[in-house]
Amino acid sequence: MQKSSDRNLGSTIGLALLVMVSSGCVSLSQHGTWPEPILAAPSSFGIDCELASRPRSYNLDRAEVAYSRAINFTKAENSRCVDSFFEAAGFAWKDVEGQIQDGCLRQGRVSEIYLSSLNGLLIQGRQFKRLDGNVGLRVNTNNGWITVPCTYHGFPQRPEDFDVVVGVGEYSSKHLNNIYARAGLGVPTVIVRCGANPGDFQRKKGAFPATVVLRPVRNAESVAEGPFALEFYNPLRVSSVVVQEISVPLACDKSAAIARALNTTNRTYVQNFLQPDFLKPDEKGLFMIEPYQPGKIPVVFVHGLLSDRLTWANLVNEIQACPELINRFQIWGFEYPTGESFLTSAAMLRRQLVELRCQIDPGKIDEALMNTVLVGHSMGGLISKMQITESRDVVWNSISTKNFEEIDFEPGLREQFADAVFFEPSPMVSRVVYIGTPHQGSELARRTIGRLASLLVREPPSVRIAHQELIQDNPNAFSREFSRRVPTSIDLLDPNSPLLLAINRLPVEQRVETHSVVGYGRWMLKAGDSDGIVPVSSAQLASAISESKVHEKHVNLTKNPLAIDEVMCILNAHTRTTYVE
Repeated sequence: MQKSSDRNLGSTIGLALLVMVSSGCVSLSQHGTWPEPILAAPSSFGIDCELASRPRSYNLDRAEVAYSRAINFTKAENSRCVDSFFEAAGFAWKDVEGQIQDGCLRQGRVSEIYLSSLNGLLIQGRQFKRLDGNVGLRVNTNNGWITVPCTYHGFPQRPEDFDVVVGVGEYSSKHLNNIYARAGLGVPTVIVRCGANPGDFQRKKGAFPATVVLRPVRNAESVAEGPFALEFYNPLRVSSVVVQEISVPLACDKSAAIARALNTTNRTYVQNFLQPDFLKPDEKGLFMIEPYQPGKIPVVFVHGLLSDRLTWANLVNEIQACPELINRFQIWGFEYPTGESFLTSAAMLRRQLVELRCQIDPGKIDEALMNTVLVGHSMGGLISKMQITESRDVVWNSISTKNFEEIDFEPGLREQFADAVFFEPSPMVSRVVYIGTPHQGSELARRTIGRLASLLVREPPSVRIAHQELIQDNPNAFSREFSRRVPTSIDLLDPNSPLLLAINRLPVEQRVETHSVVGYGRWMLKAGDSDGIVPVSSAQLASAISESKVHEKHVNLTKNPLAIDEVMCILNAHTRTTYVE
């Protein structure tokens, strides 16, 4: 009987998810791979050829010999390939530098050998554990073993964050609207940070773009060449480098780290919805995609139901490609299990905004933090809304007929409840952008599909037991909505939900400005025009100072170009009114 019951439950879950996908609630993605750069083929004249005597090509000829040797060592899985790639890049650099001095850095064989040698050096240096971003590159030369130092330019990250250097090959991403890349000096890479200090509000694993150049170090007081160095440049903030007093554009790929995350991340938002405790503690909550940067305004992205942080990939990609914005904003995110009550998630965000401020700005001297912008999609908009409203007794009275002090709570539960239902506006937030936010709920929540999805949510046993004991210990004290089970996020999106109606009545902090991006073009039974999930009437907000209507379905609003342009315009306007030099 147990096996039959499990099969029936599995079939039900599968059917429900199929319906949700077809209705536009969720977009499933495949976990794929990331392509390494394809190295250039070696010259046919081989290792043992007689070196040419042409003065302009002498260095290139020697580079060709070393490069051919490096390719053969690579095929043989011999670590000496690292040394040969280094040698080839060093010889090729001399001609690259000559082209720069002549005012013409060409995309010919010299450039091909230099870039391919540099890519090979990084790939094989990682493969044979010769490259440590915090220490340097170990190379065996004619003069013995040396360490090629790494230098860093324009990064808020620390040297110890450069754990793994990943090459950037020919890639595509169906999830990104645009790829921001260009040719130039150096090779684009993705840097992977494999660990972070507990409590530093960064994801345990993260990635960011970098451009790498290998060239000799020059003494600032003379023209003499020193040893080679691996130079890492942040393409989001550094666009050129000086070579022999000549400014040279750097190669860059600002989108590579985002595309890699989209292509390789195993997205678990369905499990996070069905099992709220599936999301590990170090994978949920408030996080910074870069270390804290004083003076920059935080913009916090809050995803919606059956979604995750990667739903913001296109918006983040556009902001990072815009110097005016990336130089004035620091990007944060908030990830949470979307099946649980958004009261719980909103309380977590409120608490963590306070904790993060205390950690990064204990003296409360950074005025930029007081101008934080929240951007919330769908249910994430409701979570954002609860950061700028005052609860008073309105929320509590929507779920209970008794005073809070009269309720008999188990130890520790009283404080948790108080955090969720009694709150004041966050002093940090000064602007909120709502994207497809169901302020007045969605008809889908009370239809069969919504009720079925709600029933599939499996809250942790400890939560279920605590809820049952609370109801038993306080008979007739709670509303029907709250008494029958732990309310899920979908329960609270029912237009008739007393809790949702209460939240919609909460007063908004007067100093906060709000904006609405509303999807339209899909007719819904009993709801009229909508984005297929949220009716236009529910997404509109009378108090918003601006409203932009976009012909798009709900799940695609965060990547619609018009919606993205609207958010970027709002951010630009925000800097004009709040930014302090």
